Amino acid sequence: MNAVLDTFTFALSVTAPIFLTLLVGYGLARVGLLSESFVDDASKLVFLVTLPALLFFNIFGSDAHLGDEWPLLAAGLIGTVLTVPLAWLAARPFAFGDRSAFIQGAFRGNLGIIGLAWAANAYGPHGLAQAALLMAVITIFYNIAAVALFAVYSQKAKFSWVKLGKDISRNPLILAIVAALIAKAVGLKLPAMIVQTGDYLASVTLPLALLCIGASLDLSMLKRSSFGAFAASGFKLLIVPLVLLAFGWLFGLDEQPMAILFLLAAAPTASASFIMARALGGNSQLAANIIAISTLFSIVTASLGLALLKVSLS
Repeated sequence: MNAVLDTFTFALSVTAPIFLTLLVGYGLARVGLLSESFVDDASKLVFLVTLPALLFFNIFGSDAHLGDEWPLLAAGLIGTVLTVPLAWLAARPFAFGDRSAFIQGAFRGNLGIIGLAWAANAYGPHGLAQAALLMAVITIFYNIAAVALFAVYSQKAKFSWVKLGKDISRNPLILAIVAALIAKAVGLKLPAMIVQTGDYLASVTLPLALLCIGASLDLSMLKRSSFGAFAASGFKLLIVPLVLLAFGWLFGLDEQPMAILFLLAAAPTASASFIMARALGGNSQLAANIIAISTLFSIVTASLGLALLKVSLS
């Protein structure tokens, strides 16, 4: 009994601080202490500067190596690829104009902030480095899937493979991960002052990003949520983790890589799905509802899922 209680306590210690920080951001925005302009500027700072620093210095300074993590990366990539056609099938009963928002919301997770934060809480710098490598692989596929959705559902503009290549090559998160891997491969030695500066920048990333996400949430949208929003959220929080865990089992992952795979799979829908829904000319209200619902309920599904996973693997 004590072992089971300890397992659930561990799971809550991973997910609850992230959720509570989101609520703090939400509350600060409601009382006017986090303005919309500040959130916009801080979000850009995180994406362009502090999150790349976090990824680079954690991968560069960790003992995680790309060659050693191929089972984790393969399980995550193959599982993610499979979730897209499954999401497309799940979206078929809904109106054509709602499908792009449904599909994006159903498979595209908030890996860069919430997924990484959960991994860091659970397994420290090594877990964060593993999650960062997996995030890079899946993020590249997210961009490819976005092109496919544009080709099928866009009512405004078309993406091209050239634009896709440019987007990937300019993504500061992917660039930081690639740079860290190259630096490790060539045995680069960085001055202590550079490493310390990078650590300072990295240390503000997750709290600041979580506050911004919380401040951007509009929980009033839950009152106007449709069945489609709950269905897409359920797909994201339940079906996606199960699919990726199945591939993790097939690849024989150990406990920590399996938990990392689960935590990234169980992350709520990414804010980028709202941006994509608008670009596709789809139902952006539905996209916003999916983000709010999946974020709210992810604390329950991720906590229970992580606890059950640890019990089953122990």
